[in-house]
Amino acid sequence: METKVSYCRTCGAACGMLVDVEDDKIVRVRANADNTSSAGYTCVKGRNADAGHNNPGRILRHLRRRRDGGFDEISLETAVSEIADRLGSIMAETGPESVGVYWGTYAWLASATLPVAKAWWRAIGSHKSFSPITIDQASKTVSWARTGFYTGGFQRFEDADVWLEIGGNQLISLQSVGWANTNPFVTLKEHKKRGLKLIVIDPRRTELAKAADLFLQPRPGTDAVLLTAILNVIFEKGLDRPEFHRRYADNVDALRDYVRGTTPAIAAEYCGVPEEDIVAAAVLFGEGKVGAANGHTGTDMGPGGNPCEQLILSLNLVCGRFVREGEQVQSDALVGEPPPRHAQVIPPSRHWESSWRNRFGHGLMPSPFSGFGEIPCGLYADEILEPGEDRVRAMFSIGGNPVNAIPGLPRQIEAAKALDLLVNIDPYMTETSRLSDYVIAPTMMYERPDYAVIFGPFGIYTPALVPPPGDTVEEWKFFWLLGEAMGLDMELGVPDDAGLGAFGYIPPGRPVPLTGPLPTSDEMLAMVANDDALLEELKRHPNGFAAPRRKVTVLGPAPGMEDNRLDLFPPEFPEEMEALKAVLEDSRRRHYRLIVRRSKELYNNQGRNLPEITKGRTNPLYVHPDDLATHGLASGDKVTVVSDHGTIAVVTKGDETLRRGVVALTHGWGGLEEDDPFAPGVGANVNALMSTRGPVQRVLHMPMMTALPVDIEPLADAPAPRPVPSRRRSDGE
Repeated sequence: METKVSYCRTCGAACGMLVDVEDDKIVRVRANADNTSSAGYTCVKGRNADAGHNNPGRILRHLRRRRDGGFDEISLETAVSEIADRLGSIMAETGPESVGVYWGTYAWLASATLPVAKAWWRAIGSHKSFSPITIDQASKTVSWARTGFYTGGFQRFEDADVWLEIGGNQLISLQSVGWANTNPFVTLKEHKKRGLKLIVIDPRRTELAKAADLFLQPRPGTDAVLLTAILNVIFEKGLDRPEFHRRYADNVDALRDYVRGTTPAIAAEYCGVPEEDIVAAAVLFGEGKVGAANGHTGTDMGPGGNPCEQLILSLNLVCGRFVREGEQVQSDALVGEPPPRHAQVIPPSRHWESSWRNRFGHGLMPSPFSGFGEIPCGLYADEILEPGEDRVRAMFSIGGNPVNAIPGLPRQIEAAKALDLLVNIDPYMTETSRLSDYVIAPTMMYERPDYAVIFGPFGIYTPALVPPPGDTVEEWKFFWLLGEAMGLDMELGVPDDAGLGAFGYIPPGRPVPLTGPLPTSDEMLAMVANDDALLEELKRHPNGFAAPRRKVTVLGPAPGMEDNRLDLFPPEFPEEMEALKAVLEDSRRRHYRLIVRRSKELYNNQGRNLPEITKGRTNPLYVHPDDLATHGLASGDKVTVVSDHGTIAVVTKGDETLRRGVVALTHGWGGLEEDDPFAPGVGANVNALMSTRGPVQRVLHMPMMTALPVDIEPLADAPAPRPVPSRRRSDGE
């Protein structure tokens, strides 16, 4: 047996790993204490990578659907040839806009996949691009594009004396803006020991909330109202930083006037938190010298994602939580001379207003997956099902599971079945795979070379540790061969038509034609990296390479940038706040608010098919024990959860960390119509309770995915509920 050094690609944290290999098979995976970044930390997902690689249900040969719904194994050459022919026929009939692509979470964890797939996609010439970004935290890019972007950079977590986290839990998700990817528990403990004050806002007392100096537990969906009151206190107590916002921002007075209407007392009543805690949070954050406020899926996936992120950005700008001209900051450059950093503003772009629009009138959202942006996932099924000359007839899913991931499960199933061609690249028979015409069997992370440059800044390279099993192929090779079979002119290099370089999405690079014989994997990585010095430096450091400790001074504005200004009060903001309040008022019709939550065992879909991780469990509905008792229920009872859009069946589990009147369910679970939700590895899909046709956010068409109004009912064929105790419900509604 041989132990090899590598890194995990389950999520973006890229923790260092030691992998035991015997007879070209991975037999054990564990943390690498010598890794420069993760320093011996890993999670249960990473430690069970061997189970994923060796799972008996893994797809090792490419599949083609038969008319009876079954699948036949075919060669890669046959798959490429047939897909190219069918795609060519579709494009000849209805043009390139009838072809769509879904960039799944795992598409960007293989270094060469996205660059080559994007080269193929640009050569196709379609705008029908989708990704989970628009059902995750797309409100961040909306707020940046409305407000503008300050390029001096945020203040760093490592230097902060105060930090505000809203609707996130880095101790489970393991990644966040500002946090390095070292052991998050140890990192947080060390920073708190040096004096960091942590404020957490969340309807659940999460692992992160338990470590907070101040914890506010509001009703789900009310974060924007709470943030408005915090800004009210900041202004009223003179805790803002006019020396910063007067220089760079417009409409500060309009923002100040607006937040005057939401006092801490009003917000306390609305959000269900003590007034004194709202004031304390504002004072603690405002009096801090260095820090930041940070929103997550909990803010963005709710009914007020856009105003939430607008207020978070405004809070940071009003309090000057950015590096200023003349200050020194840590260089982000791993090799070579660090590029200059300027204290300047890139003005609001509102790219979606001037970009290409689809037949429903929606512009493109900024995205790292294409130079021109993408269509919101809330319109994914509409693009397939609604009539039109450019209706999507062919869809490629790369490292994703759109049937499971996008809200409105029945409609997503209908859309998948309506396609003339559905190609899914996935190692497992997911819901999307089961409905696909072709399933391409990809290599998994320890079977391919990769490199990563991530938060820190930190970089790492790994060779392939074992040969690919069966007929599996690296995804980039599939797209190279498919483009070749279609006669496309492909080249690496992304045009920044959407102005995404401002947000750090688009790395510099030169166009590289993808022609000639198929390169080796390492040759492809060299083309993708476009930086021989960087790649060679990473190869010399198998445990990872951290940026040298070099300071750079933030310069003044570059020529022509001096007069650019931020907009702290976009015209849509007050309208969106009123729309949010209307949705919240309507939500009172139902007794509970459902929030989504992460599980340390899973990363979205990944892991639920592995008994080594799930131990035969599914995803329970977490309910406060007192709320269970109100219904005469206990942990382990089966119930139905009912929303305005659907019903699911789940098993309950008591959870005292929840606020009364709040229930929680982990996303990424659930099967097709015929699947048993109580079967191990299946579970319930929370997206069946949601709809892309209900209340949606402006611009990004983001449906309500958390703070969802629901009711709970005992399952019809379950044992009769226990007698209801005579207690008054006190959920604060």
